[in-house]
Order: sequence, then C-alpha cells, then structure tokens
Amino acid sequence: MKNGLYGQQLTLMEELKASTFLPHARMQATPFWQALAACQLPLESYVGQLRALAIIHGVLEQALAGCADQRVASIWHEDMRKLPLLNEDLRYFEPRAVADLREAVEAALATAEQLRLRSLQQPLSLLGWLYVLEGSTLGAVVLRPLFARAFLLKGADGLSYLHSYGPGVFSRWAQYQQRMNALSLGAEEREQLVASAGAAFSQLDTLFQALYPFKPESKTFLVTSINPEAGRHPVPADAREVQAALRAADLCWQRFPYFEQRYGERGLRFARSDAAWQATLYQYEPTQILQQVRWLGRVLANRGMPTLLLQAQLEILMEELTAAIPGNKAAYEKLSQAVAGLRESRRKHLSDEQLLSIADQFDQAVGPDWSARFPHTGALLGTAVVDELEGSENAVESLRPWMTDDARFPAEWITAVETALARAREQTRSTIKVRPNHA
Repeated sequence: MKNGLYGQQLTLMEELKASTFLPHARMQATPFWQALAACQLPLESYVGQLRALAIIHGVLEQALAGCADQRVASIWHEDMRKLPLLNEDLRYFEPRAVADLREAVEAALATAEQLRLRSLQQPLSLLGWLYVLEGSTLGAVVLRPLFARAFLLKGADGLSYLHSYGPGVFSRWAQYQQRMNALSLGAEEREQLVASAGAAFSQLDTLFQALYPFKPESKTFLVTSINPEAGRHPVPADAREVQAALRAADLCWQRFPYFEQRYGERGLRFARSDAAWQATLYQYEPTQILQQVRWLGRVLANRGMPTLLLQAQLEILMEELTAAIPGNKAAYEKLSQAVAGLRESRRKHLSDEQLLSIADQFDQAVGPDWSARFPHTGALLGTAVVDELEGSENAVESLRPWMTDDARFPAEWITAVETALARAREQTRSTIKVRPNHA
C-alpha cells in the first residue's frame, strides 16, 4: 500500500487515481478529443468509438458477472452494465450505414482478447478496467454536450451511453468509491489491480489514436458494425447485401417468436451477424456452402436453435438478396442447395408429413392462444430430435428445459412438449428401421 505526500496511507481509490494520472493525461491529449472540441470530429470516429466500447464492455461485463470471487461481486452490480446503452446508441445510427474503421476495430478486439485472458489468470484485476470505465461516467457529463453539438444530437438520441446514470452520476460514483475502498486485498492483488487500470488507459489511448485521424482506406464494413460481440468473420462488401441480410434476420425473428422470448435483443444481434456471414457464402462452390451451413447448423442446434430456424433464414435471405440486386439472382440461388441439404437431412428421419402432423397435434394440445404466441413450436421440437440424430448431441436438451419451465408455461404446454418429443423419437425410430429397405 502506497503512502501519500505526508506519509499517510492512500486508499485504493486514491492510489488508482495517482498511479493513472499520467496515462490518463496522455489519453486525453489525443487528437480525437481536440477534434471533438473543435467540432471537427467525423461521424465515423464517434460511431467507431461506440462500436469499440461495445466490444470491450461486452467482454468485461460478462467476465465480471461470471466471476466467482466474492470481492468482485461486492463491486459489480448488474445495473452498472453499459452494453445495453451502447447498443441503443448504435441502433440510432444504424440507418446511416456508418463505415467501420479497421484499425480501431482491431484495437478493440485485441483489448477484448486481453480481457478474456485476464478473466482466466487474474480475474480480480478486471476491477482496474472497471475503475477506468466507471470513471468515464464523470467525464461524460462534460463530453455529452460536445458530442451533441458536433453531431446535432437531441435528447437521448445517440447519447445514451454518455448519460448512463443521469443526474445520479456523482452519487453513484461516491457509492462505487466506498465499495472499492472497502475491498480486502493482498499487496500483490492490489498491485495487479492498479497495473490493470494503467494498462486500460494505455490501450484506450491506442484506440482513440486509431479513431482519429484515420486514413480513407481504413473505412470498411466489418461484422462489428452489426454485432460488436461477433468477433471476426466476413460480411458482404456491398451495403445492399448487408441490408438484405439484416432484413432477412429480422423477418425470421418475427416468424419465430421463440427467438425473441428466449434470447432477447442479444440473440437478434447474433442472428443478424450470422445472416451477414451467410450472405457471403454464395461466392463459394455449392459443396463448400453446404459444409459451412451444416457446421453452423450443428453449432446453433446445440445452443437451442434447431436447424429449421437456419433453413428458414436462408430461404428468406435468398429472397431479400435477390430483391436487393436482381442481377445476381443466379449467384444467390446457390444457397438453395444448402437449404435442400438441410431439408433432406431432416427427411431421412422425419418426412414433411410427419413433421406437419407433430406440429398440428402440438398446436391442438396447447390451444389457439399459446400456439399463436409461439407458432411452429411442434416443428422446432421435431427438428431438434432430428438434429440430435444428425450429430448435435445437445439439440434436445438445450431446448427442453426452457420449453418445460413451469414458471413460463402452463401444465398443458409442458405435457404437449414432452408428447411432441416422444412422438418425434418414435417416428424417427420407425424410419431408421425401414431405411435399409429403401437403399
């Protein structure tokens, strides 16, 4: 524990402030902030900042929420989450199709990877990063009107993150200080936490240097502009194809309310980023497309999303891509072979008529109200059984607990779920028995 000017012991918060003074000052001196003050900051820089911070907050907040150390739990509260606010701001700017800045995204992804490593090796040190980001809520009081003036923003539009605690920001900071100073830390743990805060300022300095100034060739479209948590995978270079993919994901989301009810807004972001990746697959040979789609189908099925959802999204995606760029219709239709591959894999175990029968009987059992709330549930359950047979070992068990939660569904629904799964298993067993006769 360090001592102050007159020999008194510094509190943790005092030591953090003193130790990070210089890296904090360096970060504040970057051209980004000077351009903001002069009303010369490009929109790409501001939106790029929001996207980069969404990447960082997404990883940090998940790690803090999942940390087993009770000292972390004493500091981190769920109402400290900033990712929902960043996503709200990004939704506001979505119609403007603002380009990504490649170097800034790479800096944010590198930081996220380091945070993941910290969460495994020194989870307590994540509180150093939290100190820096919580402290930024104080600076946001000054910065918010500057960003509003620079980009003609009114109210909360595009400014939710910068107004995260509203008028309570200073009282929230005082409470946070009290919790931090009450921590019981060993000398080495305290040193790790302080070092983490210094590293946070240095990494943010690198990020803001990448955000402004930037070279024109840095502007591009990356998956992080759709879903900051998606990591790295390709998306179309043509903005029309990107928009078509987003529409396809949204339409599929609407067709299957199960999506929204179970996975919420985060699930929609991943559905959209997955659709954008799928919109690049037509560039490959049909066999490669099918391999990639089957791989994604297994991943999703094991997470509670039967391949019927993927099949539907691909069908909608082809329609939306063709509507966006009719001249590329032949190329987009290559995706139909992947759709056919998914369909045929299911038909090996359940015919279309059998699946329809399971779906109809499920709807009759739960009644018109519940079948309207969750359409296609019987078909999803039947498909999950098939997915399990096709190699996705957790396809059913990743779906059943949610579907049979008595806090969410009435008894007749739960009975209908178990009946549908049993019927699908019986039908697939009979199909397996007769298959050699059709060879």
